[in-house]
Amino acid sequence: MTDFFKSTCQTKTNAALFGICDDNNQPEAPAYLNDTDSNTWSAEVRNDQKIEVTFTAIDNCIPIFRANGEMESRIDGLLTYNSNRLIFVELKIVRERWIPDGIEQLENTIELFSAQNDLSSYKKRRAFLANKKHPRFKFSHKETMQAFKNKTGVRLIITAKIKL
Repeated sequence: MTDFFKSTCQTKTNAALFGICDDNNQPEAPAYLNDTDSNTWSAEVRNDQKIEVTFTAIDNCIPIFRANGEMESRIDGLLTYNSNRLIFVELKIVRERWIPDGIEQLENTIELFSAQNDLSSYKKRRAFLANKKHPRFKFSHKETMQAFKNKTGVRLIITAKIKL
């Protein structure tokens, strides 16, 4: 059984503006929060109400193995707040195939999460796919986002700006 809320992988903040970072220089390090250096942010999070938010790093912090012993493809982390709000976060810093690859990682992690946790207990469920190299994506992905919602029950948003 996987503990998706492992306390040693969690960080809390109530900052009005902070970022989620994924260091390319340290590929084995988990994603983390930063509220001081916006140049390091892969995704920006606006928390206008300054509510307490918990970030749980998943990739490189919570091991999830396939039946054959190989490591599962996982997202970078989860944001949770107000006890019933959940945001799955996948960060990309590449130019090619980042949307289909990111969607696959999000779907896989949501499926694993749902097998052990009741998604319906979360009033608001969203998944953000952010790319530091493409912070404002110019094309509509309505069909892709609707297919994602139909498959996972989670709303997909492709942007590097997360508003709580």
